[in-house]
Amino acid sequence: MAKHPSIRDQLERDAWRNHALFAQRRARIAARHGSSSLRWQDRALLILAIVLVLLLIVRVETARAEPGTAPFWGIEAAEPGGSRSVALNTDFVVQVTGLAARVQVTQRFRNDGAAWKEAVYRFPLPQGAAVDRLRIETGGRVIEGEIREREEARRAYQQARSAGQLASLVEQQRPNQFETRLANIGPGEEVQVQIGFLATVDYRDGSFSLQLPLTFTPRWESADAGADNSRAGTAWPDEAPHPILSPGGDIDDHYLTVEVMLHSVTELVSIESRFHDIDIQPEPGGYRILLTDPDARSDRVFELGWTPEFGTAPAASLTTWDGGDAVYALLMLAPPLAEAIAPQPREVVFVIDTSGSMEGTSIRQAKSALRQGLDHLDPQDRFNLVRFDSDAELLFPAAVQPSPYYLAQATDFINDLHASGGTDMAPALDLAMGLARHAGLLRQIVFITDGSVGNEQELLLGIGEKLDDSRLFTVAIGSAPNAWFMRKAAEVGRGSYHHIGKQDEVEERMTALWARIENPAVQNLQVDWGMEAEYYPEIIPDLYAGDPLWLYARLPFEPQEVTLTGELDSRYWQAVSRVSPLAGGEGLATLWARSRVEALEDSRIFGVDAAEVRRQVLDLALEFGLLTPYTSLVAVDRTPTRPPAEDLDSEGVPSLLPAGSALSAGFSATATGWPLQLTLALLSLFVATGMLLYLPPSRAQLAGGARRPGAAFSP
Repeated sequence: MAKHPSIRDQLERDAWRNHALFAQRRARIAARHGSSSLRWQDRALLILAIVLVLLLIVRVETARAEPGTAPFWGIEAAEPGGSRSVALNTDFVVQVTGLAARVQVTQRFRNDGAAWKEAVYRFPLPQGAAVDRLRIETGGRVIEGEIREREEARRAYQQARSAGQLASLVEQQRPNQFETRLANIGPGEEVQVQIGFLATVDYRDGSFSLQLPLTFTPRWESADAGADNSRAGTAWPDEAPHPILSPGGDIDDHYLTVEVMLHSVTELVSIESRFHDIDIQPEPGGYRILLTDPDARSDRVFELGWTPEFGTAPAASLTTWDGGDAVYALLMLAPPLAEAIAPQPREVVFVIDTSGSMEGTSIRQAKSALRQGLDHLDPQDRFNLVRFDSDAELLFPAAVQPSPYYLAQATDFINDLHASGGTDMAPALDLAMGLARHAGLLRQIVFITDGSVGNEQELLLGIGEKLDDSRLFTVAIGSAPNAWFMRKAAEVGRGSYHHIGKQDEVEERMTALWARIENPAVQNLQVDWGMEAEYYPEIIPDLYAGDPLWLYARLPFEPQEVTLTGELDSRYWQAVSRVSPLAGGEGLATLWARSRVEALEDSRIFGVDAAEVRRQVLDLALEFGLLTPYTSLVAVDRTPTRPPAEDLDSEGVPSLLPAGSALSAGFSATATGWPLQLTLALLSLFVATGMLLYLPPSRAQLAGGARRPGAAFSP
């Protein structure tokens, strides 16, 4: 069916008939330039589309790869057909006795490919965990690991790797992040690696808990950040990328099992797991706890909590173990109850992370936590808010009263928050710590973030230097936050650490936090062991209602009691703890050594000579068999298994993203809102291309050069 010409087409035909000379000039120009001539509007659109696409590729704000190493997070490496050649599943077996837990992590690798493989993967550990065991099982053979100096262990591993021997190496990458290499896995072969460590049990508000992180959020580092001093050693020359898988993806590994044997001499009124369904089986001397979901994955922290019968929870606990040459002790002191302490006016500064790694569930949890915090402000308090991603923004020039007017502004500010950009914490902390003080008010900084940064030492140094007499409380958000940094920041800031892992527990967790921080701390604490003692932490933090104090000590002989003194509401305060009849076990010596290693490593942040720290840590690690930045666990099978003619491929084993995270493989973990960049760039490119390709009928005939000046159109 013929299409009727438009009014515009009719006007153009009239113009051609009435202005023959103009039509001839236009025809000559069209013939000279050909049909590819573009109007200036077309060129502008094309340039805009190209610029947007280039911005998408270059991406002005992006998480920088760690200095000296290959990218930690990348696109999943897969063989043709989509099958991964190295599989990984994880089993935890935990023995909890008193305030210590012995943990055995078993990870199974299966080489489904046709080539010999080297598996490389990283895994997280609880705060203060002491890694001391490595064991490999394959084909009926068992190989035990040993602690060696880092470079010596690496040389032994490289030699075994080149010689075709089955070997494994465990190295510390960060204080709470470790890397395992497993060389010479044959085609079709399955290898089992067991890593053992000691961890402490937490006690708070009358209940005990144990956290086992199973994955972690990718770290962000600013473009001008220096090398992280916490990572000793150099990168491997053939470092394989460490892929990351999205939760809920089409994967056939990363299955998880957990078995906890909870030894208890008292009846328990509750046992619960915050993030997993569990089966509880009473047994002589305690309880056995198992995961009930056979499809559980390692995409979130495992946290087990238990509460003893009413009246049996100790106000203080002193556990000891005689090691022959010395006595090792663990002191846990419960603080006064919150109702026994009078609240005092405070100046509260809320600092919230709105970087890209907070996208999804995390930012919703953080915003809920902020609203909850505003609800707990008293009329005599003052408050302010700071948000940060690649830059920082302060809501009010100075702290204000929680009047309806200011609270409404704060609520609007919170509602408008969204996640994008990098995780540049330093400017935000500087803003919070540098605000003008209100006389007579205790300043408390509540820091809400997932802690996904790589410059932890730089940040901790800034907190120690600038915090003055303020207090820093950290609230970790998400399924797998950077717990080490968050705990350490609260420790340096003389505050406390809290974790919100689910949206439906924001109110409960923030209420518990507020019940603590609205009460003044017991300050200027001192410990009298009754003898010379070497204990850690050396600088004793403030004691808050609901938060216990943990101290590890090495003593010349068994103490009878330990006395603590301090100031509460500007008055003298004292508490006494006596030795528990329940023996602590040899793990106390390992935990004390781990605490001393941590204290030595922390001293580097504040300027202690790195060479002297290395010497002391190395001596201590070799004496107690500990994995540290300067020592590694290495295990080598003396019998070669890979034929010399066969090549060895190195492959990174993917880690699962934390549950609820909105990140995607292949994009920076905390880069500036890449979904929005991608959408805008593609939309602009589509519109520009459409405008370039589409020409009205009149222009189409002119550009084609087939029409004579003055000739009529044929519709």
